[in-house]
Amino acid sequence: MRALLAVLLAVVLGPLIAAGMFLYGWWTYHRLERSIIAKMDQYYLNITVPNREEYLLSSDEVFEIPYMASKLSVEAVPTRIYDSSGRLIGEFASERALYARSPEELPDFLKKALVATEDGTFYRHHGINYRATARAMLANLRRLRMAQGGSTITQQLAKLMFTTRKKTLGRKIFEAFCARKLEEKFTKDQLLLMYFNFAYFGHGCNGVESAARFFFGKSARDLDIGECALLAGIVNSPVRFSPYEHPERARARQRVVLDRMAKLHYLPASAVERYWTDFWATMDRRLKAPEASFWRTNVNEAPYLVETVRRTLEKDFDRERILKGGLRVRTTFDLEVQKAAQAVMRHQITAVNRELSTGTAKVTGGLAAVRPSDGAILALVGGPGYNFSDQLNRAKDIARPVGSSIKPFVYAVAFESGKFKPEDKMLDAPVKYNRGGKVWAPQNYNRKYYGEVSLSEALHRSLNSVAVKLLEKVDIDAVIALLALATGVPREDWPRNLTLALGTADLSPLQLAGAYAVFVNGGRSVRPYFIAAIEDREGAAIQSGGAAADSPVILSTQTCATMVALMQGVFGPDGTARAAAQRTGFNLPAAGKTGTTNEYRDAWFAGVTPELSAAVWVGHDDMRVPLGHGETGGKFAAPIWMDFVKAVYRSRPTKSFN
Repeated sequence: MRALLAVLLAVVLGPLIAAGMFLYGWWTYHRLERSIIAKMDQYYLNITVPNREEYLLSSDEVFEIPYMASKLSVEAVPTRIYDSSGRLIGEFASERALYARSPEELPDFLKKALVATEDGTFYRHHGINYRATARAMLANLRRLRMAQGGSTITQQLAKLMFTTRKKTLGRKIFEAFCARKLEEKFTKDQLLLMYFNFAYFGHGCNGVESAARFFFGKSARDLDIGECALLAGIVNSPVRFSPYEHPERARARQRVVLDRMAKLHYLPASAVERYWTDFWATMDRRLKAPEASFWRTNVNEAPYLVETVRRTLEKDFDRERILKGGLRVRTTFDLEVQKAAQAVMRHQITAVNRELSTGTAKVTGGLAAVRPSDGAILALVGGPGYNFSDQLNRAKDIARPVGSSIKPFVYAVAFESGKFKPEDKMLDAPVKYNRGGKVWAPQNYNRKYYGEVSLSEALHRSLNSVAVKLLEKVDIDAVIALLALATGVPREDWPRNLTLALGTADLSPLQLAGAYAVFVNGGRSVRPYFIAAIEDREGAAIQSGGAAADSPVILSTQTCATMVALMQGVFGPDGTARAAAQRTGFNLPAAGKTGTTNEYRDAWFAGVTPELSAAVWVGHDDMRVPLGHGETGGKFAAPIWMDFVKAVYRSRPTKSFN
C-alpha cells in the first residue's frame, strides 16, 4: 500500500515538483548570470595567474566563498601554539595560493582516476548526464527526499564554486545551468584543474597540491598511479576514506578506483593488483612514521600537545580560522618538561616491549604532569610516539583501574578523622568477605603476609588486606567524597564497596596526577587545565583560560604532610618502589605510590615533588591482555616516573618538602 501511494504521488505531483524546481533554478541562475560569469573568470585567473588572488564574495545568499579564495586565505597567517614561557610548540601550515597552476601540472592518471571514480562520461557530456540525473530524480521523488545525486564532475565543481552546499531541490537545477556555462567557457582539462584546486581532501588540505604534499611529501605533478587513485577516492568523502583515520576503508576505496580505471581501459587490469600492493607497502611505512600531525604543520615540537590543542580549538573555531586566522594559543605546557616526558616514554616503552617480547600485542603507556599549585598541565604523553595509526592520547583519553595508587586517599581519610595514626598497628593476614553469597578474599602481592604491622609499613609495602580493613573501619562515603573532589569524577561513579581500597575505580593518568596534587598544595583540590589565553592575529585576547576559581580545601595541611612523609617511604627499604629507585639511581625529594591491578593488567605510579605531580600508566590497549605474572607498577611504571622526574630536574634546582 505504501509503495502504491508513493507511485501515485510521484505520478501526480512529480511533474509539478519538477516544473517548480526547473523554474526556480532557471530564475535564480538568470538573475545572477552576469555575476556568475564574472566569478568564473575571476576564479580561474586566481588559480592560474600567480599573485593575482583577490578577496571574493562575502555576504551573498546564493554564493559561498571557496575556502582557498576567502579573505583569510589571501591574508593567511597560521595559528601558533606557545608554551608557558612563550616557546613555540606548534604552528599549523598555512599556504597562500597553493595551487596547481595549469592542467599540465596535473598527472594524466590523476585526471583519469577522478573521471573513472566520479563521472565516467565526463569527456562525452556537456556538463549534465541527463540519464543519471533523471534516474536520481525518480529515486528522490519515490523516497520523497534527496537520496541520490547523479551529479557530473562539472556539476560538482559548480556546487563547490557557487552554492551553499545545502541540499535543496532548486539547487540542482541552478547547478545544472552553472555547469552548462562552465562547459561553454572552459576546456575539460581546465575544469579538472579548477575541481582539483577547490576540492577538500581532509586534514586541512584544500586543493590537490596541498593534499599531495601532506599525504606523500611531494608536488601534485610528481604523483604516481597509486597516489593518484588514493586522492581521487578520498575526495568523495575525505573523513570516511582518510588513510590516517580509516586505513582499511582507504585501502578498499583505492582498490575500487583502480578497478574502475581498468574497466575504462585507463590501465591494464592485470596491473591493478601490483599497483595496489606496491602503493600500500610504501604507504604503511608512512602511516607508522612517528611525530606526525593530524593537520599539516610547519612546526610540531610535541605532537600530543598540538593534537590536544587542535581538538580543543575545533570546538570554538572553524577549520579556516584555525589554519589561517593567525590565532595565538597561550598554554600552560612546559616544552622542556614535555620533551623530557616524550624521550623517557619512548625509550622505556621500547625497552619494556623488548623485555616482554609480547609479539603483536605491544605494551604502551601514558604520562601526565601538572603543577600542584593550580593544576596547570605541564606535559601530556599518550604513548611511545604519536602517529596516524596510533593517535590515542593515553595521558588523558583512557580510564583504567588504578590499583593500589588509590590507597593514599583511604589512608588520608583515616588520618583526617583523627581516629588513626601512622604508628597504629593492624594485623596483616588473609581475610575473607561474603558478598551476596560469594566469597571475596583479597590477597597481598605474592600472597605474603607480615602479621602485626604499622599503618606506615602497610602503605610502604602496599598490603591489600590492611587497606581493605582500614576502609572497612572508616567512612567509605568520606573516602568517595575525597576522591570525587580530588579527581572531579562524580561520587556516583565510584564503587561503594570494599574493592575501592584496591583501586577498582577507573581513572586517566591526568585525573590521577591532578588528584595527587592535593598532597603538596595545602590540601586544595585542582582541576587540570592547559589554555591560558587565546589571542587573535593582532594579539587581542578573544578567549581566557586559567585555573578554576573555586579550589576548596579538602584535606588539612597536617594530613597532607603525614601522607607525603608516608609516601616517601615507598622509595625506602620496605617500599614497593625501592628496586626501581636503586635501578634508576633516584634520590630526589619525592613521594609516591605504585599500583598494580588484577592479573597484572595495569601498572601505575603516581607521585609528587614540591613542584610537580605526575602519574604514569603502563599496559595494553586491550585490557584483556595482561603484562605477565609479577609485572607490577613498581617494575614498569615507577622507573618511567623516576627517569622523567630526574630529567625535569636536571636543568632546574630541586626543593625539599615544606
